[in-house]
Amino acid sequence: MTLNINGNNYNYSINAISRIQFPVFKGIARPDTGAKDSFVATSELSPYLSKSAIENMIAVNPQVLKILKTNGLKPEINIEELHKLADGHLKQTKNIAAGIIDNLPKDVRSQIDRQGVIQAAVFHDFGKVLIPNKILNKKTKLNDKEKEIMNLHSILGYELLKTQNISPKALELIKYHHQNASNTGYPINTGDFEYGVEAEIIALADKYSALIEKRSYKPAMMPKEALAILKEESQGSLVLDALVKYIETTA
Repeated sequence: MTLNINGNNYNYSINAISRIQFPVFKGIARPDTGAKDSFVATSELSPYLSKSAIENMIAVNPQVLKILKTNGLKPEINIEELHKLADGHLKQTKNIAAGIIDNLPKDVRSQIDRQGVIQAAVFHDFGKVLIPNKILNKKTKLNDKEKEIMNLHSILGYELLKTQNISPKALELIKYHHQNASNTGYPINTGDFEYGVEAEIIALADKYSALIEKRSYKPAMMPKEALAILKEESQGSLVLDALVKYIETTA
């Protein structure tokens, strides 16, 4: 079976859900608990949540307008969508990413740029502020052109934020949060990015959050269903194991 989320296809066997053994969940995990970091998504994002802030980012980086023009888009700022993301998906992804890090083996955890990863989780979908609402909230599958436009959000987020006070690690992960170990994701890896544990943390936190959320084109999934999909995709991973442990503690 194929599940489409924001134009991305996730393939899984429905039978896998019953085969895979996960902890018993009492309901949808609420990953807004247990975070140990010094900021939450809304406060970290607050200086960037106004239309004037976005306009300033566009003004200081001509590359943003160039990307939009090349793809037939106008610089329309979808500030309401950014506010929704800040209060929902971005905050949730940040908390899941923090939970994953906290449940990794100590030797792996010690090698992670924690603040860079958490900041990337907070800002990873920031570029959606320039994606038309009719594409972001379309109730049916995106066509090829719409998918191309949707996929611009990662590079747009990077370009908007690279003139701001965002860490180099976070910027790298924002730009490539839809890339993968096989380099078949987007945008094209120009050789400046190496997929590793930090990127996998963002990818799994983002995917899990998207799967358990109710969206215009799909209902919310239960944690067991979402984890079954990620289990089949990852084929075993320390990061996935840490996600499972985190969800177990928040169930």
